[in-house]
Amino acid sequence: MIINHRTIPDNKLVMKLWIYRTCLNGLSLVCICFLCQSCHNPKPISKDKGDFIGVWQAYSGFKVEIKASGTADVYEYNLPQNSDNIKLIIGVTPQYAMDMLVGFGSDSILIISKPTVRAREYRIDRNPFLDGDTMKMVLNGVVLIKQK
Repeated sequence: MIINHRTIPDNKLVMKLWIYRTCLNGLSLVCICFLCQSCHNPKPISKDKGDFIGVWQAYSGFKVEIKASGTADVYEYNLPQNSDNIKLIIGVTPQYAMDMLVGFGSDSILIISKPTVRAREYRIDRNPFLDGDTMKMVLNGVVLIKQK
């Protein structure tokens, strides 16, 4: 709100009410921001999704480290000519790519997000599985290999 001579009331009672309303609006905004931030705490990965925990890398270079705490660190290599990268990248700068929140929308959806910044839903085409001695999973049609 822009304050000028037209927005400030003349009457003292009206002035007090105007100040009270302005302060109440500001306090409400601060409370809402605080509540929004507190809702974005990571939730630990459940035992049934424990196979997702670890460092996963695609051949295209995309890498994500999913932690038991419910956070993930994402390492992206923006190579637009690589169709696998387009299917996986979130589009965040390195400063925002750490400690992103991990969640599961259902058994077939993995969500990696940084509240108020960016989020990406991945279709889980195949849950983590052993292929010989290598653990793999398929997200959005792209094979990711668990690093040792």
